[in-house]
Amino acid sequence: MRGNFYYKRLGNNILKWRKKRNLSQHELATLSDTDRSYLAEVEEGKANPSLKFLNKLAKALKVDVSEFLKNL
Repeated sequence: MRGNFYYKRLGNNILKWRKKRNLSQHELATLSDTDRSYLAEVEEGKANPSLKFLNKLAKALKVDVSEFLKNL
């Protein structure tokens, strides 16, 4: 159960950055060459994303991966 808490916080951080950049899930998925439905699961805290996936998102959002890990 504890893992879900961290996944939810991670997802919220990703969502925050996506909204800061005014991107839809579809737009971010396209920019990062990832699957939109998996991105949705990550943002909802229902998935445990790999570092490779987080790196793709970070590059597309022009932030460091560490921004996603803040306040976990």
